[in-house]
Amino acid sequence: MDPRLLTLCVGNFVIGTGAMIVTGMLNDIAADFGLGAASAGQLISVFALATCVGAPLFATLGSRIDRRRLLAGALLVYGVLHLAAALAPGFGSLMAIRFLCAIGAAIFTPQAAATLPLLVEAHTRGRAISFVFLGWSVASVAGVPLGTWIASTLGWRFSMGLVGLLALAVALAVWRVLPRGLYVAPVGRAAWGAVLRHAPILLVVATTMIQSAGMFTLFTYIAPLLRDVHGISGGALSLMFLAYGACGVCGNVLAASYMDRATPSRIVHVTLLTSLAAMLLWPLAALGGTALVLLFMLWGAGGFATNSAQQARLLGLAPERAAASISLNSSSIYLGQALGAMSGAGIYTLAGPDALHWGAAALLLLALAVSRRASALSGRPAGCERPRQA
Repeated sequence: MDPRLLTLCVGNFVIGTGAMIVTGMLNDIAADFGLGAASAGQLISVFALATCVGAPLFATLGSRIDRRRLLAGALLVYGVLHLAAALAPGFGSLMAIRFLCAIGAAIFTPQAAATLPLLVEAHTRGRAISFVFLGWSVASVAGVPLGTWIASTLGWRFSMGLVGLLALAVALAVWRVLPRGLYVAPVGRAAWGAVLRHAPILLVVATTMIQSAGMFTLFTYIAPLLRDVHGISGGALSLMFLAYGACGVCGNVLAASYMDRATPSRIVHVTLLTSLAAMLLWPLAALGGTALVLLFMLWGAGGFATNSAQQARLLGLAPERAAASISLNSSSIYLGQALGAMSGAGIYTLAGPDALHWGAAALLLLALAVSRRASALSGRPAGCERPRQA
C-alpha cells in the first residue's frame, strides 16, 4: 500500500472525525451550556459555512504552495484549534473556535484529492480518490462512535482534545511521507472561469450540495431524535453510529472496487437511490430496534460512497481543473451540511423529529434528478462520461 495515499486517508479520517463528532455529542454540549438541541446544532452550521467559503478561497490562495507544506499545515491548524476548543470557556467562544477550525478542513480534504493526479497513474485515479476519501467513512465507523462514547463518559472536551492530538500526529506523518516539490496548476481567474462555464461540472457540484443537505437534514439532529423518539442515548447511541459507519465503509469500498469500471456517475445514481430508499422506509423504524438498525445500515451504505464517486466524476470531466472543481465540490458538501442543519432545525421545531426524514427524502430525490441532468448534458448516457479537455 502506498504510504502517501494511506497517510492522506488517515488525514481525512481526522478531518472527518473533527467535523462530525459534534453530532454525536450534541446532547452533552447542549446540556453543558444550558441550550436546546436546535441552538447547539448551529455549531455544525458555522463549521460547515466556514468550510464552504474557505474551500474555494484556499484553493486559489494555496495553489502555488508546495503540497507537503499546505497539507501538513492544514492539519497543524486543525489540531491546535481542536485543543483550544477543548478549553473553550463558553458557547460563544466555542462557536468562534469551530469557525476557525474549518480552515483546516477547507484546505485538507479538497486539496488532498487534487494532489492525487501528481501521485498516481491516470487509470487508477478513481480508486485512489475513493481510498483517500475512505478516511471520512472510517471516521463515522470508529471516530464518531468513539468520540460519542468518550463524550458520554469523560466529557465532550476530552473528545475535542483527542481529535487535536491525532491531527498533530498526522500532520507530522504527512510532512514525512509526501515528497517536496508537488505543485498543482495555478488556480486563478482563468481556471475558475473554465470551471464556472462548464455546465456538467456545475450540475455535478449542485448534486453534491443537494445530497449533502438531504443527509444532514436528518443526521444533524439524529442524536436528539433517537433519544426523544426511540429512547436511545449513551453507549447505545454509539453502537447506532457504529452500524451506520460500518455500512458507510462497506459502501465506499464496494464503490471503489467498481469506480474505474462502472464509471462514477452510475455509482452516484445507485448510492442516491440507496439513501432515498432509507428515507422513504424510515417510518418502519417504529417496528422496533432491529428495523431502526437496518434502516441506519441502508442509509450509511449510500451516504458516504456518493461523495468519493462525485470527486472521481469531476476528475473525469476535467482532470486539468481538478484543484478548482474538487474544491468547489467540497465547498458544496459543507454548504449542503449548513443548509441541511438549518432546514432540519426548522422541521424539528415546527413539525417534530418524526418529520425530518421526509425533508431529507425530498432533497435526495432532487439530487438524483440534477445528477441525471448532468449526465445528459455531458453528451452521453448516464454513467458514460469520459475525460475531456475543458
